[in-house]
Amino acid sequence: MRRLVPAGALLVCLSGCVITPMAPMTTDTRAGEPAETAREEGDRMGVEPGVLKGRVVGADGRPVQGAKVVADNQLLYNSNLIVSTDADGRYRVETDIAATFHVTASMTVEHNGASYQVDLSPDDDSSFAGPTGAIRDFTWKLTGEKADGLGHYGGSVLFHLDMTDPQNPEAFLEDEKVELTLTPESTLLDGSQGQVITRRAVRTPDGSGLVDVPIARYRVSASYEGRPLQVRLRGQDAYAPEIVADFSQYISSVYWIQLELKL
Repeated sequence: MRRLVPAGALLVCLSGCVITPMAPMTTDTRAGEPAETAREEGDRMGVEPGVLKGRVVGADGRPVQGAKVVADNQLLYNSNLIVSTDADGRYRVETDIAATFHVTASMTVEHNGASYQVDLSPDDDSSFAGPTGAIRDFTWKLTGEKADGLGHYGGSVLFHLDMTDPQNPEAFLEDEKVELTLTPESTLLDGSQGQVITRRAVRTPDGSGLVDVPIARYRVSASYEGRPLQVRLRGQDAYAPEIVADFSQYISSVYWIQLELKL
């Protein structure tokens, strides 16, 4: 007996097209109850065979509507199941096929006139067999290491430092002695209030600076062992004691602010 994909789910076929499946019947023939009631009971029952389901919430526990959940079919290329969360942050899609799935979730956030692509943090990043079913919940985190270990949920504030010291031409300035101060000029991406960040720079594969900074608009200033540094956005003409900057997209869901500093 063929099983139907629930209404609202998208099935991406091998050729890259998107199929919107027909809505299933509104009664659960096994229980004789409305489908919504059966779904709520299924959520309370835990894992259901052949069903992927879960919930997306923010750091404050409130539901996140409109997050995109992707069940990546690891057997067939470009044959994924895609579904969005409802007003309660829940999603549900049938996976009763002979394949293994890995689940990710993301969302697009509009903030200060710009769009940000945000990866969501899974409570369980392991793959599962479609016929077995699984529950995969996600949390919208503003900071922290990503589940795959490749980067952070926050952005990076990186700089190039002019190593010349006007007071000592024979000395060379060191990146690790730079201290950055970031004062929020807007709310964070989730609408919460940010805090002033003052930290010493670290070296990263992408350059020196701060990593895992909650994305927002910041007023940026810098110092070198207590001496104020001049700051500008990379490629701009004028230096200033402080500037206001937004994060820009580097790749995919990776964002940064790039600065130039000098004494």
